[in-house]
Amino acid sequence: MASDRQVARRVAIACIVIALAYLSYKIYDVILQVFAAILVSLALHALAEPFARLTRFPERYAVFPVALLVFGGLGLALYLFGATIQVQVAQLLDELPAAWGAFEQRFHLEGLGDDLLKRAEAAAPSSDTLLSAVQGLTSNVFQVVLGVFLVVVGGIYFAVSPDLYRRMFLSLWPSSERESVDHRLATVSEDLRHFLKAQLIAMVVVGVLTFVGLTIVGVPSALALALFAGLAEFVPMIGPVMAAAPAVLIALTMGMDTGLWTLLVFVVVQQAESNIITPLLQQRMVSLPPAVTLFAVVAFGNIFGALGVVLATPLTVLAFAAFKGSRPGAGES
Repeated sequence: MASDRQVARRVAIACIVIALAYLSYKIYDVILQVFAAILVSLALHALAEPFARLTRFPERYAVFPVALLVFGGLGLALYLFGATIQVQVAQLLDELPAAWGAFEQRFHLEGLGDDLLKRAEAAAPSSDTLLSAVQGLTSNVFQVVLGVFLVVVGGIYFAVSPDLYRRMFLSLWPSSERESVDHRLATVSEDLRHFLKAQLIAMVVVGVLTFVGLTIVGVPSALALALFAGLAEFVPMIGPVMAAAPAVLIALTMGMDTGLWTLLVFVVVQQAESNIITPLLQQRMVSLPPAVTLFAVVAFGNIFGALGVVLATPLTVLAFAAFKGSRPGAGES
Protein backbone atom coordinates (compact mmCIF):
# COMPACT_ATOMS: atom_id res chain seq x y z
CA MET A 1 0.00 0.00 0.00
CA ALA A 2 1.35 3.39 -0.96
CA SER A 3 2.65 5.58 1.82
CA ASP A 4 1.35 9.07 2.50
CA ARG A 5 4.54 10.51 0.99
CA GLN A 6 4.05 8.59 -2.27
CA VAL A 7 0.41 9.71 -2.48
CA ALA A 8 1.42 13.32 -1.86
CA ARG A 9 4.12 13.02 -4.51
CA ARG A 10 1.68 11.66 -7.09
CA VAL A 11 -0.84 14.39 -6.30
CA ALA A 12 1.87 17.03 -6.63
CA ILE A 13 2.95 15.62 -10.01
CA ALA A 14 -0.65 15.56 -11.21
CA CYS A 15 -1.13 19.18 -10.12
CA ILE A 16 2.05 20.22 -11.93
CA VAL A 17 0.96 18.42 -15.11
CA ILE A 18 -2.48 20.06 -14.98
CA ALA A 19 -0.92 23.48 -14.35
CA LEU A 20 1.49 23.04 -17.27
CA ALA A 21 -1.35 21.93 -19.53
CA TYR A 22 -3.42 24.96 -18.54
CA LEU A 23 -0.46 27.30 -19.06
CA SER A 24 0.24 25.75 -22.48
CA TYR A 25 -3.37 26.29 -23.47
CA LYS A 26 -3.24 29.94 -22.41
CA ILE A 27 -0.09 30.63 -24.44
CA TYR A 28 -0.75 28.22 -27.31
CA ASP A 29 -0.28 31.05 -29.83
CA VAL A 30 3.28 31.61 -28.57
CA ILE A 31 3.96 27.86 -28.69
CA LEU A 32 2.73 27.73 -32.30
CA GLN A 33 4.95 30.70 -33.18
CA VAL A 34 7.92 28.89 -31.64
CA PHE A 35 7.08 25.80 -33.70
CA ALA A 36 6.80 27.95 -36.85
CA ALA A 37 10.20 29.48 -36.04
CA ILE A 38 11.64 25.96 -35.71
CA LEU A 39 10.27 25.15 -39.18
CA VAL A 40 11.94 28.29 -40.55
CA SER A 41 15.23 27.28 -38.88
CA LEU A 42 15.04 23.78 -40.37
CA ALA A 43 14.45 25.25 -43.83
CA LEU A 44 17.34 27.71 -43.47
CA HIS A 45 19.63 25.01 -42.12
CA ALA A 46 18.74 22.71 -45.01
CA LEU A 47 19.67 25.48 -47.46
CA ALA A 48 22.80 26.43 -45.53
CA GLU A 49 24.33 22.95 -45.81
CA PRO A 50 24.79 22.92 -49.62
CA PHE A 51 25.75 26.63 -49.53
CA ALA A 52 28.51 25.84 -47.01
CA ARG A 53 29.78 22.93 -49.15
CA LEU A 54 29.91 25.07 -52.30
CA THR A 55 31.51 28.13 -50.69
CA ARG A 56 33.48 26.37 -47.91
CA PHE A 57 31.83 28.79 -45.54
CA PRO A 58 31.42 27.60 -41.93
CA GLU A 59 27.99 26.00 -41.78
CA ARG A 60 27.05 27.82 -38.59
CA TYR A 61 27.58 31.22 -40.20
CA ALA A 62 26.29 30.19 -43.62
CA VAL A 63 22.79 30.73 -42.24
CA PHE A 64 23.22 34.51 -42.44
CA PRO A 65 23.99 34.81 -46.18
CA VAL A 66 21.37 32.15 -46.93
CA ALA A 67 18.76 34.07 -44.92
CA LEU A 68 19.80 37.27 -46.69
CA LEU A 69 19.46 35.60 -50.09
CA VAL A 70 16.08 34.04 -49.25
CA PHE A 71 14.39 37.01 -47.63
CA GLY A 72 16.16 39.49 -49.88
CA GLY A 73 14.96 37.51 -52.88
CA LEU A 74 11.40 37.52 -51.54
CA GLY A 75 11.62 41.26 -50.96
CA LEU A 76 12.95 41.82 -54.48
CA ALA A 77 10.16 39.68 -55.94
CA LEU A 78 7.58 41.67 -53.99
CA TYR A 79 9.16 44.90 -55.21
CA LEU A 80 9.15 43.77 -58.86
CA PHE A 81 5.78 42.04 -58.90
CA GLY A 82 4.13 43.52 -55.82
CA ALA A 83 2.30 46.24 -57.75
CA THR A 84 0.96 43.71 -60.27
CA ILE A 85 -0.09 41.31 -57.52
CA GLN A 86 -1.72 44.11 -55.53
CA VAL A 87 -3.71 45.28 -58.54
CA GLN A 88 -4.80 41.74 -59.37
CA VAL A 89 -5.76 40.96 -55.77
CA ALA A 90 -7.81 44.17 -55.58
CA GLN A 91 -9.43 43.31 -58.90
CA LEU A 92 -10.08 39.78 -57.65
CA LEU A 93 -11.78 41.05 -54.48
CA ASP A 94 -13.91 43.42 -56.56
CA GLU A 95 -14.95 40.69 -58.98
CA LEU A 96 -15.79 37.94 -56.49
CA PRO A 97 -19.16 39.36 -55.27
CA ALA A 98 -20.32 39.87 -58.86
CA ALA A 99 -19.05 36.41 -59.78
CA TRP A 100 -21.03 34.85 -56.92
CA GLY A 101 -24.14 36.77 -57.97
CA ALA A 102 -23.71 35.58 -61.56
CA PHE A 103 -23.28 32.02 -60.32
CA GLU A 104 -26.51 32.20 -58.33
CA GLN A 105 -28.37 33.73 -61.28
CA ARG A 106 -27.03 31.23 -63.81
CA PHE A 107 -28.12 28.24 -61.75
CA HIS A 108 -31.27 29.91 -60.35
CA LEU A 109 -29.90 29.90 -56.82
CA GLU A 110 -30.76 33.48 -55.86
CA GLY A 111 -30.41 33.99 -52.12
CA LEU A 112 -28.35 30.81 -51.71
CA GLY A 113 -25.52 32.66 -50.00
CA ASP A 114 -27.77 34.21 -47.36
CA ASP A 115 -29.58 30.92 -46.84
CA LEU A 116 -26.32 29.00 -46.42
CA LEU A 117 -25.02 31.58 -44.00
CA LYS A 118 -28.18 31.38 -41.89
CA ARG A 119 -28.12 27.58 -41.92
CA ALA A 120 -24.44 27.54 -40.96
CA GLU A 121 -25.01 29.93 -38.10
CA ALA A 122 -27.99 27.89 -36.87
CA ALA A 123 -26.25 24.54 -37.19
CA ALA A 124 -22.82 25.54 -35.93
CA PRO A 125 -22.75 28.61 -33.69
CA SER A 126 -19.12 27.84 -32.90
CA SER A 127 -18.23 29.08 -36.38
CA ASP A 128 -18.33 32.55 -34.87
CA THR A 129 -15.03 31.69 -33.20
CA LEU A 130 -13.37 30.97 -36.54
CA LEU A 131 -14.95 34.06 -38.10
CA SER A 132 -13.66 36.21 -35.26
CA ALA A 133 -10.20 34.70 -35.64
CA VAL A 134 -10.14 35.43 -39.37
CA GLN A 135 -11.41 38.98 -38.83
CA GLY A 136 -8.82 39.55 -36.13
CA LEU A 137 -6.09 38.21 -38.39
CA THR A 138 -7.02 40.48 -41.28
CA SER A 139 -7.89 43.59 -39.28
CA ASN A 140 -4.89 43.75 -36.95
CA VAL A 141 -2.06 44.13 -39.42
CA PHE A 142 0.42 45.08 -36.73
CA GLN A 143 0.04 41.79 -34.87
CA VAL A 144 0.39 39.81 -38.09
CA VAL A 145 3.56 41.67 -39.08
CA LEU A 146 4.95 41.32 -35.56
CA GLY A 147 4.18 37.59 -35.54
CA VAL A 148 5.93 37.07 -38.89
CA PHE A 149 8.91 39.10 -37.67
CA LEU A 150 9.20 37.02 -34.50
CA VAL A 151 8.95 33.77 -36.44
CA VAL A 152 11.62 34.83 -38.96
CA VAL A 153 14.06 36.24 -36.38
CA GLY A 154 13.46 33.31 -34.03
CA GLY A 155 14.03 30.90 -36.92
CA ILE A 156 17.37 32.57 -37.70
CA TYR A 157 18.44 32.33 -34.04
CA PHE A 158 17.46 28.64 -33.90
CA ALA A 159 19.30 27.94 -37.18
CA VAL A 160 22.51 29.67 -36.05
CA SER A 161 22.88 27.69 -32.80
CA PRO A 162 20.76 24.52 -33.04
CA ASP A 163 23.06 22.57 -30.71
CA LEU A 164 22.61 25.14 -27.94
CA TYR A 165 18.82 24.85 -27.97
CA ARG A 166 18.97 21.07 -28.32
CA ARG A 167 21.18 20.83 -25.22
CA MET A 168 18.81 23.15 -23.33
CA PHE A 169 15.89 20.89 -24.24
CA LEU A 170 17.79 17.71 -23.34
CA SER A 171 18.72 19.18 -19.95
CA LEU A 172 15.05 18.94 -19.00
CA TRP A 173 15.25 15.14 -19.12
CA PRO A 174 17.01 12.69 -16.77
CA SER A 175 20.52 11.82 -17.92
CA SER A 176 19.51 8.18 -18.44
CA GLU A 177 16.90 9.21 -21.03
CA ARG A 178 18.80 11.93 -22.90
CA GLU A 179 20.32 9.63 -25.51
CA SER A 180 16.90 8.22 -26.42
CA VAL A 181 15.33 11.70 -26.51
CA ASP A 182 18.22 13.01 -28.63
CA HIS A 183 17.68 10.18 -31.11
CA ARG A 184 13.98 11.00 -31.25
CA LEU A 185 14.76 14.68 -31.85
CA ALA A 186 17.03 13.73 -34.75
CA THR A 187 14.27 11.61 -36.26
CA VAL A 188 11.68 14.38 -35.90
CA SER A 189 14.07 16.98 -37.34
CA GLU A 190 14.92 14.83 -40.36
CA ASP A 191 11.28 14.08 -41.16
CA LEU A 192 10.26 17.73 -40.82
CA ARG A 193 13.09 18.79 -43.13
CA HIS A 194 12.00 16.29 -45.78
CA PHE A 195 8.42 17.51 -45.38
CA LEU A 196 9.42 21.15 -45.84
CA LYS A 197 11.53 20.41 -48.91
CA ALA A 198 8.74 18.43 -50.53
CA GLN A 199 6.07 20.97 -49.61
CA LEU A 200 8.03 23.96 -50.89
CA ILE A 201 8.73 22.32 -54.25
CA ALA A 202 5.10 21.22 -54.55
CA MET A 203 3.87 24.75 -53.78
CA VAL A 204 6.12 26.28 -56.44
CA VAL A 205 5.17 23.67 -59.06
CA VAL A 206 1.43 24.03 -58.32
CA GLY A 207 1.66 27.83 -58.50
CA VAL A 208 3.52 27.79 -61.82
CA LEU A 209 1.27 25.16 -63.43
CA THR A 210 -1.86 26.99 -62.22
CA PHE A 211 -0.59 30.30 -63.64
CA VAL A 212 0.20 28.70 -67.00
CA GLY A 213 -3.17 26.95 -67.15
CA LEU A 214 -5.24 30.00 -66.14
CA THR A 215 -3.30 32.19 -68.57
CA ILE A 216 -4.04 29.78 -71.43
CA VAL A 217 -7.73 29.64 -70.48
CA GLY A 218 -7.82 33.43 -70.24
CA VAL A 219 -8.98 33.87 -66.66
CA PRO A 220 -8.34 37.38 -65.28
CA SER A 221 -5.98 37.92 -62.33
CA ALA A 222 -4.16 34.69 -63.17
CA LEU A 223 -1.04 35.69 -61.22
CA ALA A 224 -2.97 36.44 -58.00
CA LEU A 225 -5.02 33.25 -58.32
CA ALA A 226 -1.89 31.18 -58.97
CA LEU A 227 -0.13 32.76 -55.98
CA PHE A 228 -3.12 31.89 -53.81
CA ALA A 229 -3.14 28.33 -55.17
CA GLY A 230 0.56 27.90 -54.41
CA LEU A 231 0.22 29.19 -50.85
CA ALA A 232 -2.96 27.17 -50.24
CA GLU A 233 -1.08 24.01 -51.22
CA PHE A 234 0.56 24.11 -47.77
CA VAL A 235 -2.83 23.11 -46.32
CA PRO A 236 -3.55 19.72 -47.93
CA MET A 237 -6.98 18.71 -49.27
CA ILE A 238 -8.78 21.81 -47.98
CA GLY A 239 -6.34 24.36 -49.43
CA PRO A 240 -6.69 23.30 -53.10
CA VAL A 241 -10.50 23.46 -52.86
CA MET A 242 -10.33 26.94 -51.37
CA ALA A 243 -7.93 28.01 -54.12
CA ALA A 244 -10.11 26.65 -56.92
CA ALA A 245 -13.38 28.22 -55.76
CA PRO A 246 -12.66 31.92 -56.58
CA ALA A 247 -11.04 31.04 -59.91
CA VAL A 248 -14.01 28.96 -61.04
CA LEU A 249 -16.49 31.62 -59.89
CA ILE A 250 -14.72 34.33 -61.88
CA ALA A 251 -14.37 32.06 -64.90
CA LEU A 252 -18.12 31.35 -64.87
CA THR A 253 -18.78 35.05 -65.45
CA MET A 254 -17.00 34.61 -68.78
CA GLY A 255 -19.12 31.64 -69.78
CA MET A 256 -19.81 28.03 -68.86
CA ASP A 257 -17.03 26.76 -71.14
CA THR A 258 -14.44 28.96 -69.43
CA GLY A 259 -15.65 27.83 -66.03
CA LEU A 260 -15.35 24.17 -66.99
CA TRP A 261 -11.90 24.68 -68.50
CA THR A 262 -10.78 26.46 -65.32
CA LEU A 263 -12.10 23.63 -63.19
CA LEU A 264 -10.25 21.19 -65.44
CA VAL A 265 -7.01 23.16 -64.93
CA PHE A 266 -7.27 22.75 -61.15
CA VAL A 267 -8.23 19.07 -61.42
CA VAL A 268 -5.28 18.33 -63.72
CA VAL A 269 -2.83 20.28 -61.55
CA GLN A 270 -4.01 18.55 -58.37
CA GLN A 271 -3.91 15.12 -60.02
CA ALA A 272 -0.36 15.80 -61.21
CA GLU A 273 0.58 17.03 -57.73
CA SER A 274 -0.95 14.10 -55.84
CA ASN A 275 0.00 11.28 -58.25
CA ILE A 276 3.33 12.44 -59.69
CA ILE A 277 4.95 15.32 -57.82
CA THR A 278 4.22 14.40 -54.20
CA PRO A 279 5.13 10.65 -54.49
CA LEU A 280 8.47 11.59 -56.05
CA LEU A 281 9.21 14.21 -53.39
CA GLN A 282 7.98 12.34 -50.33
CA GLN A 283 9.78 9.03 -50.75
CA ARG A 284 11.76 9.67 -47.56
CA MET A 285 9.04 11.58 -45.76
CA VAL A 286 6.50 10.39 -43.20
CA SER A 287 3.52 9.06 -45.15
CA LEU A 288 0.34 10.53 -43.67
CA PRO A 289 -2.95 8.75 -44.40
CA PRO A 290 -5.38 11.14 -46.16
CA ALA A 291 -8.07 10.71 -43.49
CA VAL A 292 -5.58 11.54 -40.75
CA THR A 293 -4.44 14.64 -42.63
CA LEU A 294 -7.99 15.85 -43.24
CA PHE A 295 -9.17 15.45 -39.65
CA ALA A 296 -5.89 16.87 -38.33
CA VAL A 297 -6.54 20.08 -40.29
CA VAL A 298 -10.11 20.24 -38.95
CA ALA A 299 -9.07 19.44 -35.37
CA PHE A 300 -6.14 21.86 -35.19
CA GLY A 301 -8.27 24.53 -36.88
CA ASN A 302 -11.03 24.17 -34.30
CA ILE A 303 -8.57 24.22 -31.41
CA PHE A 304 -6.03 26.83 -32.52
CA GLY A 305 -7.83 28.80 -35.23
CA ALA A 306 -6.26 29.96 -38.50
CA LEU A 307 -2.67 29.35 -37.36
CA GLY A 308 -3.63 25.82 -36.40
CA VAL A 309 -4.96 25.18 -39.91
CA VAL A 310 -1.68 26.39 -41.45
CA LEU A 311 0.50 24.32 -39.11
CA ALA A 312 -1.76 21.25 -38.94
CA THR A 313 0.24 19.13 -41.38
CA PRO A 314 3.72 19.79 -39.93
CA LEU A 315 2.29 19.23 -36.43
CA THR A 316 0.91 15.88 -37.60
CA VAL A 317 4.27 15.02 -39.18
CA LEU A 318 5.85 15.91 -35.83
CA ALA A 319 3.50 13.56 -33.99
CA PHE A 320 4.08 10.69 -36.44
CA ALA A 321 7.85 11.18 -36.41
CA ALA A 322 7.94 11.29 -32.61
CA PHE A 323 5.90 8.08 -32.44
CA LYS A 324 8.17 6.43 -35.00
CA GLY A 325 11.23 7.47 -33.03
CA SER A 326 9.74 6.13 -29.79
CA ARG A 327 9.12 2.61 -31.06
CA PRO A 328 11.53 -0.09 -29.88
CA GLY A 329 14.32 -0.53 -32.40
CA ALA A 330 13.40 2.61 -34.36
CA GLY A 331 16.26 3.96 -36.37
CA GLU A 332 18.11 0.60 -36.41
CA SER A 333 19.11 -0.72 -39.79
